[in-house]
Amino acid sequence: MIRVIFDKKDGNLVSVSLQGHAEWSKQGYDLVCSAVSAVSQSTVIGIIEVLKLNLDYSRKDGFLSFSLEDMEEKDILRCQVLMETMLLSLKSIEINFGKYISVKVKEV
Repeated sequence: MIRVIFDKKDGNLVSVSLQGHAEWSKQGYDLVCSAVSAVSQSTVIGIIEVLKLNLDYSRKDGFLSFSLEDMEEKDILRCQVLMETMLLSLKSIEINFGKYISVKVKEV
């Protein structure tokens, strides 16, 4: 199962951690993993390439984590459209494939 945890602080999504594998199908054919990867990596690309912000992130097999907390408040606010879109997209995947992905938002 893929476990996704967003941290929310003062009304803003400030970090996210994704861990695990969906195991919906065998590796290379897993549509749930592919969808989650596409959504999450698009968010990272949007922050770095579109917004032109420095983002400290960690990515390895079955894991992605990043935080906006070291950014200035104005940049955290600029990232919110991407972060909220990521949350809603992952929640949509969870609605259809809840056995393979869990998405939570934690107030910090």
